[in-house]
Amino acid sequence: MARTFLVEGDITAADTFTALTTRGSEAAPSVQLDAKWKKIDRVEASIAPDLTAAGSAVFILRLGGNATKNQEIVVGGAGGQLPQLGSDVAPKVTMAFELEEADIDVSGGDTITVSAAMTDTDLGTARAVVGIWGS
Repeated sequence: MARTFLVEGDITAADTFTALTTRGSEAAPSVQLDAKWKKIDRVEASIAPDLTAAGSAVFILRLGGNATKNQEIVVGGAGGQLPQLGSDVAPKVTMAFELEEADIDVSGGDTITVSAAMTDTDLGTARAVVGIWGS
């Protein structure tokens, strides 16, 4: 039986990890894995920066907590430029990332934390959603 864990949050500054701690309307969801979790099989992430600043950045996920050793995963990059005064808004993109066959050991019943970072340029607020599937 597949197990799932989903968190989301806003990355509001560059070069610092931000804990993703909400789940929809739940402001403080449980971060404790079910006791039957043994492995993380798949990680999916989608990060959408609002690109209110020109530049480029790479996005990194960090999985941690008592359930697993720290794992850092590069999930993609984004870049943009500001439009000229009076022109159309520059196009924006949403990044989607999937790591299949992740094979990351976890301790069922322990807590897991998910954080994300935007490196280099602060592109404005970036919304991050991360799903973890395990067995």
